[in-house]
Formats: sequence, C-alpha cells, structure tokens
Amino acid sequence: MSDHQPHELGSPRSRREIREDRERELVVKPERHSGAQKSALDETLRSVNARSAASAAAAAQRDEDAAADPGTPRVPLPAIAPVQATVVFDQTAIFHPDDVTEDSWERTESHLAAPSAVTPFDQVMTGSDQVLSGEEAEEESEYAVAEDSDLLYDEDLEDDYYEGTRIDHDDDGTPLLISSSSHGRGYQTVSAVEGGATQAVLEKRRRRRRRRNLTLSVAFGLFAALLVGFVVVLQSLFGGGGPEDFETQAGDVVDFTVEEGDGPALVRNRLLEAGIIASDDAFDEAFAELQEAPELQPGEFELREQMPAEDALAVIFEQGEALHYISLQDNTRIDAALSSIAAQTGIPESDIRQAAGDPGAYGLPEEAETLEGYLAAGEYQPSLEATPEEILQTMVDTTFERLDELGITEEDEQWRTVIVASLLTAEGLPGDYEEIAGIIENRLAPNNSETDGLLQIDATVIYGLGTQSVHFTEQERADASNEYNTYQNPGLPPGPVAAPNMATLEAAANPEENDFFYWVTVDLETGDTEFASTYEEHLGYVEEFNAYCEDNPEICEGEPTQENAGP
Repeated sequence: MSDHQPHELGSPRSRREIREDRERELVVKPERHSGAQKSALDETLRSVNARSAASAAAAAQRDEDAAADPGTPRVPLPAIAPVQATVVFDQTAIFHPDDVTEDSWERTESHLAAPSAVTPFDQVMTGSDQVLSGEEAEEESEYAVAEDSDLLYDEDLEDDYYEGTRIDHDDDGTPLLISSSSHGRGYQTVSAVEGGATQAVLEKRRRRRRRRNLTLSVAFGLFAALLVGFVVVLQSLFGGGGPEDFETQAGDVVDFTVEEGDGPALVRNRLLEAGIIASDDAFDEAFAELQEAPELQPGEFELREQMPAEDALAVIFEQGEALHYISLQDNTRIDAALSSIAAQTGIPESDIRQAAGDPGAYGLPEEAETLEGYLAAGEYQPSLEATPEEILQTMVDTTFERLDELGITEEDEQWRTVIVASLLTAEGLPGDYEEIAGIIENRLAPNNSETDGLLQIDATVIYGLGTQSVHFTEQERADASNEYNTYQNPGLPPGPVAAPNMATLEAAANPEENDFFYWVTVDLETGDTEFASTYEEHLGYVEEFNAYCEDNPEICEGEPTQENAGP
C-alpha cells in the first residue's frame, strides 16, 4: 500500500504514519513528563503551605485567648509538620519512544493525570502498586514493541536487541547504535555505527552463521553419502558394466562334486562359496548363453581354483574339458612370452623356462639358441592337464603350420623367413611390411654399394642391448661386439628378435620389389613412415623425425641423434 493511500479501518498503519507519530511523541512526551512532575511537586508544596498556615492561625488564636484571660493555662499544641513522602522516579520505567506502542503510552498518560504526593513515581508510571525493576521494565518495553503490529519486522535485525543494546535507523536510513549510557539509569546513548550492528550483535550473528554452516555441512555430507549409496544400488540393479568374472583360469586343480538331486542354483552357490567363480551374476549370464537346457549329472569334476564362469559351466553341465586360456601378442620377446604363459596358466614360471631350455626338442634348427620367433602370436586353450612342454610345442607347431601355408618348407628358408619377419614386426607397421621387406632384400644384395651389405636396423641393436628404448648412444652404435648390431655386422642378425605374426611372415616370404634403401617413421603415434633411395634424401626425413622427438620427448625417450637414423 502506498504511503499516500488511506488505510482501512483495522488495517495496519503505514510506515509514514508510524514515523510521524513517533516524531510527535518525541516532542510531546518530555513536556508531559515535565508537566506531570511539576504538578506533583506543586501539589505537595500547596499541601505543606496550607498546613503551615493552619498551624500559624491556631497559634495566633491561642495567644489572643491567653492575653484576654491570663489565668487560662497555656497548653502547647503539637507541631504540625508536612507529611514527608518520597517521590520515587524509576527512570528505567520511562520507556524510550521507539520501544513504546501508542496504547502503552496512553495507559501511562492516564496515570500521570493525577499523581499523589505519597505515591511513588514508579507506581504513577506503571499504573500499579508494584514497582518494576530495570530488567522488568525493559522486558515490558520489548513486549510492547513485539505486540505493536504496525511495526514492520526485519528478519535481519532479529538479534539486534541484545543485552540492552539494539540497532535502529534514522529518517535517512543511517544505522544507529542505542545503548545504555554511563550517566545513570534512564539515560541512553545514540551514535551512528557502520554496518548497523554492535560487536555483541555481530558476534551473536557469527555464532548463528557458524551453527548454520555446520548444519549445512552435515546435511551435505549425508546427502553425498546417500548419493553414493544410490549409485551403488543402481549399479547392482542394472549391471554396472557387466557381472564380475575371472578373466582367466588360475590356481591349482580342485575336485568339485555334484550330488544327486543338485540343481543349477545350488551348484552356483557352492561354486561361489568355493571361490571358483567370481559372482553369481557371471554364472547366471553364462548359464543363459548355453545353447540347450543342460542336463546336470552327478559326479566329480576337475576345476581350477579360479575360473571364468563359462569355463566352469562347460565342465559341469556339458561334460567338457576345463581349458587354459593363453593370449600371446606379436612383437613379444621370448623372456616376456614365457612369463606371460606362466601367469595365464598358473604354472610356475621356473617350470615353463626349464621346458623351453632345449629349442632342438621342438624342431628348431641348430642355429636357434632359444625359442625366440617360433612362439607364434595368437590365442590358445590347452587342457588343464597339459604340461609346459605340450603348451610350448603347440605354439611352435603353429609357426611351422603358417610357414607350410606359405609354401616354405626348407629348414634354412624357414629360419631366414622367421628372422626377417621378426625384423618387420619390430620395425614396421601394417601396410608397410612388404615395402620394408623389399628394402631389407636390397640391403642384403651382393651388389649393394649404398649400405655395403649392412642392414642398419635399430631394432636389432636394441635387442642385443636388452633394452626397449628406441634410441642408443654413438658408442653403442659402434660396438661390434654386439652381434645383433647390424650397423657393424653385415647380413642378418644371428636370430629372430621378437614373435612374428602371420602378416609379417607373409611379407617376409613375398617382399615388394623397389629401389629404396632407407625408411624412417617420422611420427611414432600415427606410424607415418617415409622411404628414400639416397642417403641425402633420407637425412631430410631424419630431421623431421628429430623435430617430432623434440616436441614429444616422453615418446622418443630422449633426443635422437642423426647417426642413429642411418649410416
């Protein structure tokens, strides 16, 4: 409602009306106080003067009677003294104009109309026979303010009435600090404050904020915990990326018994309790993928301590044989390959290495010092009862089978093909195998004057050093004692340097004819490779490779040298 609009009967007064009434009261109230006090004092003086005059008249009459009749005895009259009564002014009962409502002030005025000389001023002000203490008067004042519905409630100032101190504002909105004065009771000190709050009020607000912040922090923590729990429940309900399952078989062989009358659910629970399968969800999913409803037969079954649920089901429900699972990546050196086989089968690595100690036992040529290059990359599922020798023989046989498919049956030719295929696997990328195989043949040609029969392949030097870095030092490059150093020793290296794959075996068996003698991969991330016929052209590509390594030192593992890239 606008300040200029009249308010309806019974409706709250406007802020302007309240402010104007307060301003008038600030002028009238002191005058009323002074008038009331002056009237009370004048009434007391008039009573005293009247009694004194009556006493004086009686004394004069007595003297006249004595003079007229000297024989009459003189009886002294009692002295007439004014009744002494103390007018007590309890200044705490005189309310501040801002703390008093209109109704409470009118009640006070009715008592000030007829004060008595024998009535304490506190009773005159309160309209009762009880004299209020300072605290009671202050409480009554605050209660009067709270009851005045015309005063607007400011939520931000709910704590401004604090230990006798409060915050008010002048007509311009400037915050004022109103507190008790040191001059005595009934006096107040009004001063402008910056920020509209006393130190005590601010401290109390800070305590409330700290409590509120603590409450919010606790609430937020509880909400976060509930959110995490909700996510966990959702993951359990909707799978969360699939059931937990063992990736490969591991551990020793254990006997698992299926009793007469056992059903799939009971078998699942017992497999889970024994730790053979990772989760009931994995069992259920594998069971659902079976082609036909399996017939469960009682008996004892040989399982592993840990198995993929699919493998366990194959043994129990389909009477299948439990199998190992082995995955061997290409370009894997022999030491890493043997460690991987042991880890994937659970067979002790010492047993695997002992079985690989005699390459001739697996049909390799006399030149072969290890099984390097003959453990064909791929996936294998040998029986749980397979020995280390049987597992290794299966991998070697796969390499011979691939050579037979390519029409390479002679032992010497097989040996040479495996070596070249391992170089292509270590140096090249798919799509470049045939072209690089042609360059190797160009460098091995008897009439080669460009490299004088030197292959100059970094992968062979690194293999002889037993490292995995793509670079080596100039001293290492000049070390002819490293028999795999193709910068110093002409022809092919003594043996393969990694496990080839079918694509590199095929490229080694069918190299592409070209005029190139050099190649360099200028981007190790994309595999971009440049080929050159002359050394000068090749050096330009080497500089491009050097620039790449300067920008990507974490990939190249150190700054390359120009000497490492060519003769």
